[in-house]
Amino acid sequence: MAESSFQDDQRENAMIELFGLEKDHSEGRSGVDAYLTIGTSRIAFELKTSSDTSVTTVRDFGPEHIRKWRDKHWLFAFYRGGKIHYQYASPAIMKPWID
Repeated sequence: MAESSFQDDQRENAMIELFGLEKDHSEGRSGVDAYLTIGTSRIAFELKTSSDTSVTTVRDFGPEHIRKWRDKHWLFAFYRGGKIHYQYASPAIMKPWID
């Protein structure tokens, strides 16, 4: 595993623990990153980490990804200057970017 992939996995696992999410082990890399369970509802999350001011998504971006991400909640972690900044985005906030 490449160093950056390993580091991204560690950072995503730290986000899962910090925010009380559940890692989805059934889907693999193409599925849901994590869930937040509230009562009987499971809310799907896409997790992204970066050591920069921007975040990358996928190599082969297209309509399939837009459909997959349409109803997901997003949690971003930016690691800069020894500090971590978290940003949450709801499906409504992301709508202009994925429609």
